[in-house]
Amino acid sequence: MKNKKEVKLAGIVPFMLSALFMLGCQFNELKAQVRRNCSEIHFFNPSAASGVYTIDPDGDGPLPETDCQCDMTTDGGGWTLVLNYNHLVNTNPALKVFTDSLPLQGETALGFDESNTVYWGHAGTVMMTAIPFDEIRFYGYTTDHNRVIDFKTSHEGTTSYFKTGVGSTGGISSTFTPLADHTSMLPAAIDMTVSNMGDYAMTAYPLWTGSTYHWYLGGQDPFCTQRWEVDNYPCTTPSTFHQIWVRQNVSLGIKGLEQGRLGIELSPNPFSDFAILAFSDSQSIKSEQTCINVYNLMGKQVYPVITRDGSSFRIEKGFLKPGVYFCHLVNEVGQSETIKMVIR
Repeated sequence: MKNKKEVKLAGIVPFMLSALFMLGCQFNELKAQVRRNCSEIHFFNPSAASGVYTIDPDGDGPLPETDCQCDMTTDGGGWTLVLNYNHLVNTNPALKVFTDSLPLQGETALGFDESNTVYWGHAGTVMMTAIPFDEIRFYGYTTDHNRVIDFKTSHEGTTSYFKTGVGSTGGISSTFTPLADHTSMLPAAIDMTVSNMGDYAMTAYPLWTGSTYHWYLGGQDPFCTQRWEVDNYPCTTPSTFHQIWVRQNVSLGIKGLEQGRLGIELSPNPFSDFAILAFSDSQSIKSEQTCINVYNLMGKQVYPVITRDGSSFRIEKGFLKPGVYFCHLVNEVGQSETIKMVIR
């Protein structure tokens, strides 16, 4: 017959193992839950509002986490802001290239000088290469006329050019979709291109009709000493507003984050008290290093009671409130999977 001390230890040991398991997962995998772009945030939380979010563009790569501006409504949402310049008439401030962060959105009306603020600048090729995207949205207008540039494109040449700075936008004029406010001549009127502009691929003539309609920021030449152009060629410096957004198409990778490679099955789901997280391929989780974290819709880690039994986990509701959560699992070789969990 066990004495009281043995009985007490028998109850404490599983709790301690469970606590150590959760601590190890928290230490190793908290970073993995930071999404790489606004498209991922929108996919996992379709009700997410437009605003500022924290992302990690290259995942486990060397770039730091950074705040970014997300548009969760335009054309279905999921857009990440990579270029933002609200320029004031009769000024010519220098452009800013972001190498490990992104511009945020401040004022959207004309008549503001946002130079030398967090709202001024554009992503360089390092950031553009890190962010997963395959769609681009141009948006801009000026006090010089009433037309608005507002279109999206999946043109592969432009996508590659903006990522690497090598190549051009040649062909974009016939590969775009006008959005609701689009009234400009560009990009349909394009008849000229420039190439290999490096970190300035998005600012120096990505859209250009010779001496007529231009997308150009902060440029100068012998004829126009200051150049801020939105579907025009004014040879003056009116107030202008330029934006470029990027988005990752759901069909090209985001669904893989939910479906994963480990064959996770949570049953029952939804549940009231507890559920079993099991794997169709038990060989995928041989190692004791496999761990799981749980997050709410706001991306904050929460702590249900989780215990392991061979190739499955028992997840108990504990103190969690009814709602939608996400379970994120990583195994010993770096494979990961996220699954939605609903508590009634």
